[in-house]
Amino acid sequence: MTMWIPKIEDAQGPIYLAIADALEADISSGVLDQGYRLPPQRELAYQLGVTLGTVTRAYGEAERRRLVKGETGRGTYVAPETHKVSPLVPAEDETDVCDLARNFAYPHLNPSLSDGLVRMARTAGIDRLNGFVPSEGLKAHRETGVLVFKDYGLDADPDRVAVTCGAQHGIQVTCQALFRSGDAIAIDRFSYPSIFPSLASLGLKAVSVPALERSDGGFGAMDPEALAQAARVHGVKGVFLMPNMQNPTTHTMSLEEREKLVAVARAHDLKIVEDDPYTPFLPESLPSFGALAPERTASIASISKVCSPGSRIGFVHVPELFGDSIRNKIGESTWMASPITAELIAGWVREGHLFKTLRLKRKANRIRFHKARDILSPYFLQGDTHKVFGWLRLPDHVDPDAVQAALGHQRISVLSSRYFQAKDNAPAPYLRITFGSEESDDRFFRSLEKVRSTIDQLAELPELGRPVG
Repeated sequence: MTMWIPKIEDAQGPIYLAIADALEADISSGVLDQGYRLPPQRELAYQLGVTLGTVTRAYGEAERRRLVKGETGRGTYVAPETHKVSPLVPAEDETDVCDLARNFAYPHLNPSLSDGLVRMARTAGIDRLNGFVPSEGLKAHRETGVLVFKDYGLDADPDRVAVTCGAQHGIQVTCQALFRSGDAIAIDRFSYPSIFPSLASLGLKAVSVPALERSDGGFGAMDPEALAQAARVHGVKGVFLMPNMQNPTTHTMSLEEREKLVAVARAHDLKIVEDDPYTPFLPESLPSFGALAPERTASIASISKVCSPGSRIGFVHVPELFGDSIRNKIGESTWMASPITAELIAGWVREGHLFKTLRLKRKANRIRFHKARDILSPYFLQGDTHKVFGWLRLPDHVDPDAVQAALGHQRISVLSSRYFQAKDNAPAPYLRITFGSEESDDRFFRSLEKVRSTIDQLAELPELGRPVG
């Protein structure tokens, strides 16, 4: 094979990223085989007319993505197995990147950690938290979970609440308690990225189920007839749902949609797992699945997205039948969630900081949503003022991966629909745009202008394939 030279003539952003993107594209398309030795950095720099440092940085970025592997004294080779690093994983040099990809809900408006720690330090008997507690958590902290679940439309029983190390840990122990390895679980056609590896790591099979179409052309709730078919054809044992702010489509289920899905679950004896970390941002709550079908529903709640992702505290509420199993799974995985950070969260809830933080974040999000909808018009942005992200519809012929790559060159990160669906599906023409990860309003709005102009440019090229540089 002749020496590999990436095509970067049309690169609009940093050259090192263009080289890394071209390398990734040529590996994916089969132009470069596993084990292929890349050109020496100095030689490639000469051929491209760039600095040696640029190529060194490009090779480093490719290695971070696990595309290549460097061997001292032998050079750099295409890795035997190329697993792309998710854009949700932060890079070391991303300070100048406008983050519209990761769903951090206005962390700059979170309550003061130092104030919370001072308050804890002054609490009588605080040293008792510096030891082991029951795996399900202390009663006072489980009662905090009861207060949180009220925002989810669920009157929770504190004896059926357990404290977990965040919602992700809650999903893990809940699925372990409710299902067996090999069981099939129904999920939305588009679902949040971590659910796929989470289920796979537990030996559970994800079965994608399509959504209903809304009157405005957006995505609605999971199609109950399609769920019933999945139960008959694939033998699914349960269903994973996000009823209040579905990620990534933003849809909030109506009461009628919830009741129809409950009817299917009862008809086919399906267990329901509902996880909805953005629920507190909504001004009103409908009955949760835990309220509508308490005998078969496990509910997961967290306020990480509201005020404290660093605390890693979540709550699960399960049918009484599975209480012992949940406690055992928590104990087996981590013994207990930290009572120290659970107390930090409990104090914020008791003292009203949760409500104050929500008020500030709702106001900020209302402004950003309206501006985003105006800037991105005429493209359809599914969402509303209480949704902290939007699901942006692209023209049918525009490749969302191409948009993501082009924006990456401009130091703007977004997520293609690829990350929200099973790997064997072609990406649909959608992007998820988050509203709260970038602190600066001006920078956020300028980045949206670039998103719009980039889509406009690609829309004018109907035959454009995936870019290689």
